Amino acid sequence: MKERFNETLLANVGKLTEYYKLSCRSLIPRQAMRTMLNKSLLALFFCLMADVVFGQINPAGPIVAIGDIHGDYDNFKKVLIDSGLINRRGNWIAGNTRFVQLGDLPDRGPDTEKIIVQMQKLQRQAIKDGGEVFALIGNHEAMNIYGDLRYVHPGEYKALKGKNSRRLRSRYYDAEVTRLSAADDTFVADSRFKDQWLQSHPLGFVEHRIAWSPDGKFGSWVVTNKAIVKVGRSLFVHGGVSPKLLGMSIDDINSQVRRELKGDLPEEPGLSEAQDGPLWYRGLASGDEQLEASHVDDVLAAFDVDKIVLGHTPGLGTIVPRFGGKVLIIDTGISKYYGSHLASLRIEEGNYFTIQNGEKILLPNTDSAMLSYFKHMAEVKPTQALLNRLEELKP
Repeated sequence: MKERFNETLLANVGKLTEYYKLSCRSLIPRQAMRTMLNKSLLALFFCLMADVVFGQINPAGPIVAIGDIHGDYDNFKKVLIDSGLINRRGNWIAGNTRFVQLGDLPDRGPDTEKIIVQMQKLQRQAIKDGGEVFALIGNHEAMNIYGDLRYVHPGEYKALKGKNSRRLRSRYYDAEVTRLSAADDTFVADSRFKDQWLQSHPLGFVEHRIAWSPDGKFGSWVVTNKAIVKVGRSLFVHGGVSPKLLGMSIDDINSQVRRELKGDLPEEPGLSEAQDGPLWYRGLASGDEQLEASHVDDVLAAFDVDKIVLGHTPGLGTIVPRFGGKVLIIDTGISKYYGSHLASLRIEEGNYFTIQNGEKILLPNTDSAMLSYFKHMAEVKPTQALLNRLEELKP
């Protein structure tokens, strides 16, 4: 069941936003607050002017792309280091590299906040060095915003728990009972209902929903990001591009997804929830290659690109080329939940490489080269799924 955070309900939970504002005011003197604000505005100005101050981003620089992370900060940091993007202190060292993370930072693991903070840090640092960081919106970011919490790890709530969590939850419960009672005259908040409600709303739940609201510390960042982006000659999107999207531009798609996540559009399910939307579509990742081949060519032509790079669909524990290398699926299963298959995509001088286990392997551009690629990857990082794939490809 979805539980999108209700701002009206929030207003009834002891005016939580005012509580946080008053807490900040009591901790920080007014003059200090003004100084901090002025410095923040100055920093924002320099970020906006970064292309002028720090030099234009080099369009010929390398591109690195990393797939789904799913709440595993340790493995995320490892793959960033292996990709040459950061040092062991977590700082950007990749110069004018453009880095694309294909979404699904949250769920299935407890470290979403640490991962988002790291991404935000890299966004700031990269632009000063002539690089750029794109954080794409995945279906799990969208789910957290619109309240589909099926895959939230218990550690996510625990990480946000504070000294006021019990009181906040109690007020949220009271407001929820009031809402349900007004909607249904037969509703009774008995002990069984309360026990079940408390079990599904652990301490930290209210803070989690505030953080993922479109104005919260996580949600407000997500809604500034893109669902789809063209970098160099490649199109990057979390799920895929269905026939439904071919009449839309990149800007149109991004604008609609953002507006939906902000709650500005009434349509259901919309692009952010639809199975044929950019966050969910799996046709390019798992559809029949013969049946989908013409659609792939239509997508390449519509967006004037050579490759389509996807996350969302884990499978073989390595980067999977499809359609003669025109489509690359880079959700390798980085998180512990999916087996800790640490890999990234590197693009330089028109060539595409898998970076995995300390090796840099050229990705194939033809069906005839697929067998040798998968044989090599089975030696680098064997998985049962990959071995099964090899059997399918053998003549």
